[in-house]
Amino acid sequence: MRARRAVGLAVGLAVLATACTSRGDDAAPLPSGVAQGLSAELRQDRTQYADRRATLHVVNGSDQAVTLLGGALDAPGYGPSAPDGPTRARTLAPGAGRDVRLRLGEIDCDAEPPAALSGSDAQTTPVATATVRLAAGENSPGSTPAGTTLEVDVTDPLARLAAVHAEACAERLVASGVTLRVTDVRAADVPTPDGDAPGGRITLAVEPVPGGPDVRLVEVSGTTLLSPATGNAWTGDGLADQADGQVVLDVVPARCDPHVVAEDKRGTFLPVHADVDGAPQPVIYVPMTDQQRAAVYDVVHDTCGWG
Repeated sequence: MRARRAVGLAVGLAVLATACTSRGDDAAPLPSGVAQGLSAELRQDRTQYADRRATLHVVNGSDQAVTLLGGALDAPGYGPSAPDGPTRARTLAPGAGRDVRLRLGEIDCDAEPPAALSGSDAQTTPVATATVRLAAGENSPGSTPAGTTLEVDVTDPLARLAAVHAEACAERLVASGVTLRVTDVRAADVPTPDGDAPGGRITLAVEPVPGGPDVRLVEVSGTTLLSPATGNAWTGDGLADQADGQVVLDVVPARCDPHVVAEDKRGTFLPVHADVDGAPQPVIYVPMTDQQRAAVYDVVHDTCGWG
């Protein structure tokens, strides 16, 4: 019973009119069939991962145009969201979809996260309900129409709400036992299967928290920009120095096509797998500073021999 309740309440979306002086009760009634035709899907692209933003894609499956009036998200395991940028009234034509950009709320690790479906179930099965606020008819530029509140089914095809919740809670648990931070990025000749070659060296500080749980790094994976100089990931002996307070990672470029740097979104976030008191945790990501990111780009640039 608990599981069914979690699915039914996994997301609550309130889409609110901005600068609206009219009461919702005074809004023109929505055309017949609009409520039944609405659906919503949660999305999150690479540019939104780091600071936990997301998009709610609202689709009008009816044959009537309506106006969408901004948005906010509420999900179990999350506090109230905030708008990601200014909101405005926009026409939602028949068959069309509009995006509501959001900043996800504070994550509550003591609460059950949203359901995580997969495959065709994730594409078609609602894991949540949403409350959307719409106005009848097409939007007139500069107008602030009164709205009507409706409930809408929501899907989360990539289970991003569950994944973000798991990652954030793993970050907190790991951080309760150890502080992880990149302290140095520099060019260096590094050992490879064919002998020493140009590459880079990243130093990851591993600083135990007094009184915290026992945290052990079990793997650091490569990124879209960086690969281990030897092997497919840093494991075992490659992480042995963590007992001394740091791990040194010898890196080479993962690829040398220039657009990999030009389009980089996540290549400087180190994927870390850790055990806390012996229990494996979901992967977490250790970020770099702007200066360290620039140093990574320089390593890739120089090692790949770009002019």
